[in-house]
Amino acid sequence: MVPVAQQRDTPNGSANGLCFDPKSALAQSALAKLPAAPAGTWSVGQTSNDPISSGCDGLLSWMMADTNINHPYTQVLLFTGGAYLGTTTSDPYMFTMLTGHTRTSISLTYHWTVGSDSMCCPQGGPSVVTFTLNGATITANGQFPPHP
Repeated sequence: MVPVAQQRDTPNGSANGLCFDPKSALAQSALAKLPAAPAGTWSVGQTSNDPISSGCDGLLSWMMADTNINHPYTQVLLFTGGAYLGTTTSDPYMFTMLTGHTRTSISLTYHWTVGSDSMCCPQGGPSVVTFTLNGATITANGQFPPHP
Protein backbone atom coordinates (compact mmCIF):
# COMPACT_ATOMS: atom_id res chain seq x y z
CA MET A 1 0.00 0.00 0.00
CA VAL A 2 1.30 3.46 -0.93
CA PRO A 3 1.31 6.03 1.91
CA VAL A 4 -1.30 8.81 1.52
CA ALA A 5 1.38 11.54 1.30
CA GLN A 6 3.07 9.71 -1.56
CA GLN A 7 -0.27 9.23 -3.35
CA ARG A 8 -0.93 12.96 -3.10
CA ASP A 9 2.50 13.83 -4.50
CA THR A 10 2.36 11.32 -7.36
CA PRO A 11 -1.04 11.59 -9.04
CA ASN A 12 -2.49 9.30 -11.66
CA GLY A 13 -0.62 9.92 -14.91
CA SER A 14 2.73 10.61 -13.29
CA ALA A 15 5.84 8.56 -14.08
CA ASN A 16 9.49 8.89 -14.98
CA GLY A 17 9.96 11.56 -12.31
CA LEU A 18 7.29 13.83 -13.83
CA CYS A 19 3.94 14.93 -12.39
CA PHE A 20 2.45 14.29 -15.82
CA ASP A 21 3.86 11.70 -18.21
CA PRO A 22 2.62 11.94 -21.82
CA LYS A 23 3.10 8.17 -22.18
CA SER A 24 0.77 7.44 -19.25
CA ALA A 25 -2.60 5.75 -19.59
CA LEU A 26 -4.20 9.06 -18.48
CA ALA A 27 -2.56 10.96 -21.35
CA GLN A 28 -3.30 8.30 -23.94
CA SER A 29 -6.92 8.00 -22.80
CA ALA A 30 -7.39 11.78 -23.07
CA LEU A 31 -5.81 11.80 -26.53
CA ALA A 32 -8.19 9.04 -27.63
CA LYS A 33 -11.18 11.17 -26.51
CA LEU A 34 -10.38 13.93 -29.01
CA PRO A 35 -12.73 14.13 -31.99
CA ALA A 36 -11.22 13.07 -35.30
CA ALA A 37 -8.62 15.55 -36.53
CA PRO A 38 -9.71 17.86 -39.39
CA ALA A 39 -6.74 16.52 -41.39
CA GLY A 40 -4.18 13.86 -40.50
CA THR A 41 -4.12 12.15 -37.11
CA TRP A 42 -3.41 13.36 -33.57
CA SER A 43 -0.04 12.79 -31.95
CA VAL A 44 1.56 14.06 -28.75
CA GLY A 45 3.48 17.29 -29.14
CA GLN A 46 4.95 19.53 -26.46
CA THR A 47 4.02 18.71 -22.84
CA SER A 48 4.54 20.07 -19.36
CA ASN A 49 7.58 18.61 -17.61
CA ASP A 50 7.19 19.48 -13.94
CA PRO A 51 9.24 17.17 -11.70
CA ILE A 52 7.54 15.22 -8.93
CA SER A 53 10.30 16.48 -6.62
CA SER A 54 8.82 20.01 -6.88
CA GLY A 55 5.37 18.74 -5.84
CA CYS A 56 2.33 18.01 -7.96
CA ASP A 57 -0.47 19.36 -5.74
CA GLY A 58 -2.37 22.23 -7.35
CA LEU A 59 -0.35 21.92 -10.55
CA LEU A 60 -1.82 22.55 -14.02
CA SER A 61 -0.30 20.05 -16.45
CA TRP A 62 -0.80 20.27 -20.19
CA MET A 63 -0.22 18.34 -23.39
CA MET A 64 -0.36 19.65 -26.94
CA ALA A 65 -1.83 17.29 -29.53
CA ASP A 66 -0.82 18.12 -33.09
CA THR A 67 -1.89 16.69 -36.42
CA ASN A 68 0.78 15.10 -38.57
CA ILE A 69 0.40 17.48 -41.53
CA ASN A 70 2.60 20.31 -42.84
CA HIS A 71 0.68 23.07 -41.02
CA PRO A 72 -0.74 21.17 -38.05
CA TYR A 73 -3.92 21.70 -36.16
CA THR A 74 -3.40 21.80 -32.40
CA GLN A 75 -5.52 20.92 -29.39
CA VAL A 76 -4.24 21.64 -25.87
CA LEU A 77 -5.35 19.17 -23.20
CA LEU A 78 -5.32 20.14 -19.51
CA PHE A 79 -4.82 17.97 -16.42
CA THR A 80 -4.59 18.39 -12.65
CA GLY A 81 -4.36 16.02 -9.71
CA GLY A 82 -4.32 13.00 -12.00
CA ALA A 83 -7.54 14.00 -13.80
CA TYR A 84 -8.19 15.12 -17.37
CA LEU A 85 -9.99 18.50 -17.38
CA GLY A 86 -10.61 18.84 -21.12
CA THR A 87 -9.26 20.98 -23.94
CA THR A 88 -8.64 24.72 -24.00
CA THR A 89 -10.96 25.16 -26.99
CA SER A 90 -13.74 23.05 -28.46
CA ASP A 91 -12.17 23.18 -31.94
CA PRO A 92 -8.52 22.77 -32.91
CA TYR A 93 -6.63 25.74 -34.34
CA MET A 94 -3.60 26.02 -36.57
CA PHE A 95 -0.66 28.29 -35.61
CA THR A 96 -1.05 27.75 -31.83
CA MET A 97 2.00 28.34 -29.67
CA LEU A 98 2.59 27.96 -25.95
CA THR A 99 4.14 31.28 -24.96
CA GLY A 100 4.14 31.10 -21.17
CA HIS A 101 3.37 28.93 -18.18
CA THR A 102 3.44 28.88 -14.41
CA ARG A 103 2.44 26.15 -11.95
CA THR A 104 -1.23 27.14 -12.35
CA SER A 105 -1.55 28.71 -15.81
CA ILE A 106 -0.57 28.51 -19.45
CA SER A 107 -0.66 31.20 -22.12
CA LEU A 108 -1.35 30.32 -25.73
CA THR A 109 -0.72 32.66 -28.64
CA TYR A 110 -2.83 32.21 -31.74
CA HIS A 111 -2.27 33.39 -35.32
CA TRP A 112 -4.56 32.75 -38.30
CA THR A 113 -4.68 33.29 -42.02
CA VAL A 114 -6.56 36.29 -43.37
CA GLY A 115 -7.90 36.50 -46.92
CA SER A 116 -5.35 35.12 -49.34
CA ASP A 117 -2.50 34.67 -46.83
CA SER A 118 -0.25 31.79 -47.69
CA MET A 119 0.00 29.07 -45.05
CA CYS A 120 3.58 30.07 -44.30
CA CYS A 121 2.74 33.58 -43.27
CA PRO A 122 -0.53 34.07 -41.38
CA GLN A 123 -1.26 37.76 -40.84
CA GLY A 124 -4.09 37.32 -38.31
CA GLY A 125 -3.29 37.95 -34.69
CA PRO A 126 -1.58 37.50 -32.52
CA SER A 127 -4.12 36.94 -29.79
CA VAL A 128 -3.13 35.59 -26.39
CA VAL A 129 -5.37 33.60 -24.07
CA THR A 130 -4.27 32.62 -20.56
CA PHE A 131 -5.85 29.55 -18.95
CA THR A 132 -5.67 29.50 -15.15
CA LEU A 133 -6.40 26.65 -12.76
CA ASN A 134 -8.69 27.59 -9.85
CA GLY A 135 -9.14 24.42 -7.78
CA ALA A 136 -10.39 21.97 -10.42
CA THR A 137 -11.79 24.65 -12.75
CA ILE A 138 -10.12 26.45 -15.63
CA THR A 139 -10.79 30.10 -16.42
CA ALA A 140 -9.77 31.68 -19.73
CA ASN A 141 -8.74 35.31 -20.09
CA GLY A 142 -7.95 36.93 -23.43
CA GLN A 143 -9.19 37.17 -26.99
CA PHE A 144 -9.80 33.93 -28.85
CA PRO A 145 -9.06 33.80 -32.58
CA PRO A 146 -11.91 33.69 -35.09
CA HIS A 147 -13.70 30.36 -35.27
CA PRO A 148 -11.76 28.04 -37.59
